[in-house]
Amino acid sequence: DFAEKEKAIAKALEDLRANFYCELCDKQYQKHQEFDNHINSYDHAHKQRLKELKQREFARNVSSRSRKDGKKQEKMLRRLHELAELRKQQD
Repeated sequence: DFAEKEKAIAKALEDLRANFYCELCDKQYQKHQEFDNHINSYDHAHKQRLKELKQREFARNVSSRSRKDGKKQEKMLRRLHELAELRKQQD
């Protein structure tokens, strides 16, 4: 019974500490004020901006790639259509 209470307390403390963890910066804080200071810090904001920039760049590259693929497909379809027309004229 006592061991179970200790485990429950340890689990509760672990959960509380998890609340003061910044996943982006991989930093753990013991107090809410420390965590709050970190969230409002230049370093955290800088990492957040870098992460958002990388996400936007990735999305832009994916979009650009899909447009290029679409143009390639159109070109191939036009070429196939031209070849089909040439065959039709030859027959």
